[in-house]
Amino acid sequence: MNKKTWYKWHSLAGIKLSILICFILITGTLAVISHEIDWLANPSKRVLPAVDSSQVNWSAVYKQASKRQSDYLIQSIHSPIDDWFAVEVLTQNKDELIRREYYHPVTGQYQGDGRWYNWQRFFRMSHRHLMMPTIYGTSIVCVVGLLMFFSLVSGFFMFPKWWKNFFRKPRTQNRIVFWNDCHRLFGLWSSWLLLVVCITGVWYLAELWGLDADFPEQKTHIKTIQQQPVMPSQRVFDTALKGVKEHHDMEIKAIFMPSERRNTLVFQGQNDTSLVRDRANNVIFNPLTGDYVSSRFAQEQSLHVRISEAADPLHFGTFYGISSKIVYFIFGCILSALAISGTYMYGLKFVRQHRQLPIKRKQVWQLSWQGMHYWRWLSILLIAICLILTVIIFTRIVAL
Repeated sequence: MNKKTWYKWHSLAGIKLSILICFILITGTLAVISHEIDWLANPSKRVLPAVDSSQVNWSAVYKQASKRQSDYLIQSIHSPIDDWFAVEVLTQNKDELIRREYYHPVTGQYQGDGRWYNWQRFFRMSHRHLMMPTIYGTSIVCVVGLLMFFSLVSGFFMFPKWWKNFFRKPRTQNRIVFWNDCHRLFGLWSSWLLLVVCITGVWYLAELWGLDADFPEQKTHIKTIQQQPVMPSQRVFDTALKGVKEHHDMEIKAIFMPSERRNTLVFQGQNDTSLVRDRANNVIFNPLTGDYVSSRFAQEQSLHVRISEAADPLHFGTFYGISSKIVYFIFGCILSALAISGTYMYGLKFVRQHRQLPIKRKQVWQLSWQGMHYWRWLSILLIAICLILTVIIFTRIVAL
């Protein structure tokens, strides 16, 4: 195909669902820093002055959290996202209402609570599956990711010597040339991130439709005479905690209490293995005695599992803490600007036919709107469904 044909396909891939593409890119960019947004919104999450988040006093946190529970049961305990974050404890009552509680990572002192449905959940769920049932929403988002991937590839074919333009300053002799140069520059500098999120998005789609990786079977159930899950005593919790520290090279990131689905005490975390979720490493104990039950570690898993576990850290940039998230956020903003500039350029293309007339910004956007045809209504419908479902879910949780 020649350059003109590639341009045609590039425009079609980017313009028809450009409104939805912008929404997915913006929510994804904000999802990267969504925990930090919650940190700003909820003072209970803050630990100031900051402390070493790797030195959590798990025993003190569990002791204080257990004292506070009456109608609620502890579901899990999560380590601070960073040094200035509190430990998060998830609790649930008999109506299945989940509540977040925050504790100081060193003293274990209770700092406050928060709703389950916070900014982090909103941005994560709206970006991942548009608040719809996962099977439908994730499929839609991943298909849009395929369109963005095709737009990325076609963009490189449009400019055979694209590598020469990384440091080329946008020309300013007229609006059309300026926006064209800006769009090219944005595309070049953010292409690595678009490639990463598109590839991981395709992987999510493959997993959703049957290619998900399975960990080797573990012993997660033990025989007990109790019908309901029993929370470990403080002595048992400390025994299990000591077992993790003494026998396994793993920094604890999350602790899951016994439940109806799994009646064991599970510690998850990170070791020297790169690009894996916390769940890839775990040590499991008997919640009644503190005895070791089983364990698994990422370095022992298959290539299929390792690829699967790398998807989230790569997609959201969590693999190097706040530093990598800042990089992802900055280039995510550039990607969002790329989608907007591409839509604007599509309108500029049609006003070129009347060079003797001044270019009006409103007219450019109108032409871009018309170029989306009926696809624009699909984008608006899907975003509207997402926002309506957000209101319904939020209202239901508040009512509970």
